Amino acid sequence: MSEPKVLTLKMTRREEIFEILKHEKRSAQELANYFRVELKWVIEDLYHLAKSAKPTYDLRMFPAECKRCGFIFKERSRIKAPTKCPRCREESIQAPLFIIERKI
Repeated sequence: MSEPKVLTLKMTRREEIFEILKHEKRSAQELANYFRVELKWVIEDLYHLAKSAKPTYDLRMFPAECKRCGFIFKERSRIKAPTKCPRCREESIQAPLFIIERKI
């Protein structure tokens, strides 16, 4: 995971997450590891960013995917990764990825 380039110490964690996601896709777990906080706090931050993103930006979620059979969790709107694949029952799931995109 590459280090963000334009972060200052005066930013809140949510502001830093916003800046990181403007430049690259990340999972909630990757963000939690980066900030050394529990996953639940990053999930809360992502919910907040989804509701309060600046008017010219959107938080976009790329759905989770089963690593074994390729099932894509398209209908799932929850930020946390699912635990099992409904098709093959595999527990190896690629977590959803997030990115901040400019509205057109």
